[in-house]
Amino acid sequence: MIWEIDDGASVVEGLDAHGRPDPAYAASLGLLPARKGSRVLASLLEAAVAVLLALPALIVLPPILADIASGGFDVDAFFARGDLVWVIVALAVSQVLTLAYVIVQLVMHGRKGVTLGKAVCGIRSVNVRTLERPKFWRGAVVRYLVASASLIVPVIGPVLVIALSPLFDIERRGRGWLDLAAGTWFVDVRRGLNPYDQKRMRIARKSVKISEHEAKAPLPSLATPVDRDAPAEYVPSARLSGGVIGAHRSQTPQPEKTDAAAPGSMVAAVPPSLATGAPPAFPVAPAAAPAPAVPSPAPPASVPAGPVVAPPQAPAAPAPGPAVAQPAPPAQAEPGPAVAAPAAPAPASAPRADVGEGIRAVLVLDSGARVEVRGTTLFGRAPAAAAGEGEAQLIPVPDETRSVSKTHVAVMPARRGVFVVDRASTNGSAIIRDGAETPLVAGHPAELRTGDTVRFGDRTMRVEHA
Repeated sequence: MIWEIDDGASVVEGLDAHGRPDPAYAASLGLLPARKGSRVLASLLEAAVAVLLALPALIVLPPILADIASGGFDVDAFFARGDLVWVIVALAVSQVLTLAYVIVQLVMHGRKGVTLGKAVCGIRSVNVRTLERPKFWRGAVVRYLVASASLIVPVIGPVLVIALSPLFDIERRGRGWLDLAAGTWFVDVRRGLNPYDQKRMRIARKSVKISEHEAKAPLPSLATPVDRDAPAEYVPSARLSGGVIGAHRSQTPQPEKTDAAAPGSMVAAVPPSLATGAPPAFPVAPAAAPAPAVPSPAPPASVPAGPVVAPPQAPAAPAPGPAVAQPAPPAQAEPGPAVAAPAAPAPASAPRADVGEGIRAVLVLDSGARVEVRGTTLFGRAPAAAAGEGEAQLIPVPDETRSVSKTHVAVMPARRGVFVVDRASTNGSAIIRDGAETPLVAGHPAELRTGDTVRFGDRTMRVEHA
């Protein structure tokens, strides 16, 4: 079992070989760029609110500015006005409301990727590299400063920077000069995926990973595994598991192919099947080292003495090398007790009949329910064994959020321990050990230890004994 150790280095998904954001990856997740009409409408709504908040100052300031421009502004007459207090209050209220509006817009944009106009039009702003919330200083403050700088050239500056620059995007994602400076991208959450929905984004990223893994998966090896006790890939099939869910390939007796016997070599017999009951064959000693003969009783007295005639033997196949004569038994020997042949040891390759016996696991669900695993056990909203898998212990887990699949995980005892297998669930599974979470790869067993916590969907279960 190989465990990956998190070295703390964050890996940004969705970047090409040059470290630039890949539009194809965002499209595969279901993120769609915001339409130009929606962006223009959002900007107009935000500008209208800003004008409304500055309306008191817009009513008071134009006459004063007109007097100053014409040269007829009298300072003494201005301070002698009876409505001077209301002029000052109107200017102060407009400044305070406008400043508060700008600060709220900046904070909401940096924290949630949304402003007043974007919320109305169904637009969200994300970091173009990580597809997460934009950074506050670059994603919000820098963007606001660049937009404010465009006002230096009246009318032409805002139109060019805000309205026309998105048309020059070579990636056709609607990113203008403000987006390039802030490193942001506007997405449409009404037609596509909402990037701030963490659960759906996690599922979308995992689906893309599974698709890439299946596309690049190597062909299965036909060679016999060296370590027969190692857990094999979990394949719920009657042909591989023999009708038992979660059985490993190593538990199925495999016939061994033997080569032709060579002179003077050890000949190993094929292990017998436990089902047929055939007598086992054991290694035969080479002809150069014969086994000691067992003395046999003397012939009866009625048999006349004469040469001993050996019984006919089947002709042996010709083989190179000198022939070794077999020693003949002694003609005269006193009868003695029969010597029993030594019992040969069982072949090492014969499968054990007690595989999985005595191994137990006790799991405690987050609801407090305790489950004792005596065989293959399936957990899910409505667990069911696949066709040909045989009998299994079914543990239904209620889940109102539907984060748990119908058949989510399988826990099974084996010779070397207890293993858990993710059954290609939608939200995935993981093992939490010593505070570190290791995701499970669908179809691959992972060993459980006492004290581990298995997360499947939004539910968990703790391994109390394994």
